[in-house]
Amino acid sequence: MAKHSKSNNSSGVFTHAERKMTNYGTKTRRLGRESKRKFDACHLCLQPARTPMLCGQGHISCRECVMANILEQKHEIERANKRYAEYLERQKKEGERRERERESQEVERYRKREVGLGDSMKEKRRLDVEAGDSKDEGKRARLLLEHQGTAAHAATALISPEDPGPSAPKQPLPKPAGKLSSFWVPSQAPSAESAVKPPASQSAQCFAARTPHALRLKSLIEVRFRAGSAPGAEKLCPACDRALLNSSQIDVLRPCGHAICHRCVGNFVLPAKECFVCQAKVAAKDVVRIDTEGTGFAGGGGQMVATRYEAALQV
Repeated sequence: MAKHSKSNNSSGVFTHAERKMTNYGTKTRRLGRESKRKFDACHLCLQPARTPMLCGQGHISCRECVMANILEQKHEIERANKRYAEYLERQKKEGERRERERESQEVERYRKREVGLGDSMKEKRRLDVEAGDSKDEGKRARLLLEHQGTAAHAATALISPEDPGPSAPKQPLPKPAGKLSSFWVPSQAPSAESAVKPPASQSAQCFAARTPHALRLKSLIEVRFRAGSAPGAEKLCPACDRALLNSSQIDVLRPCGHAICHRCVGNFVLPAKECFVCQAKVAAKDVVRIDTEGTGFAGGGGQMVATRYEAALQV
């Protein structure tokens, strides 16, 4: 039998009132009209658009905001291209340095073979180790250390100015330093340069949609709303004189920029192929729908339900 009241610590048997009092767990709330951006508000500053401009996907923004946004994106693209060019230059110089080191090592190996310091079999094994042909990491490291010790002994015997003779005690050769097994020591930490990638796009993007699209100043449309006579009045459709709301479907004509409701566009504009206000020539492809977020209960626009996930109390 389930426990009850204050001793209850399993959310599966909470009553609605008890779950409300605990104030934890997943919460879902329907977003109302006050949580939605108005159809004539700028999606950058979220204020009523001053000199509203419309992109090809129906997103409205102020002229000043969109121009500043495009300019900032272009500057950021230039900075990203500069960082990427510097990264490529560093990579090129690093490759040239490694090539010079490889050539110098080849010359040094050839010189040692000429004076009789090189062991053909050990040299071959060392070359295999450097090339990475051996799959056993321990064997590769052991062969490399063995070769380094042999080379150090041969070089000491070659450059010794005097022969101590057979009766002199042999000095033990210094053992080459092996690799530490303590991988947590800072000196053993791997170092790698973070790769720099080129910018994802070479042109400014509009991020109002879920999928960003190209944003060009020449393709923007200056929107012309018809406002009421009273200050602060709602914007009206010039054909039917109805108020334009977030729940309305509003179309903008590309040639002239007039904003007309979708019903009037289908009844008057498209059959006559001209604007209802200024009689400008209009084709079906010149009609752009304004992207609205709708209301809390009207079906047009963005997401209307917000969900917050929190850890529930379980024992």
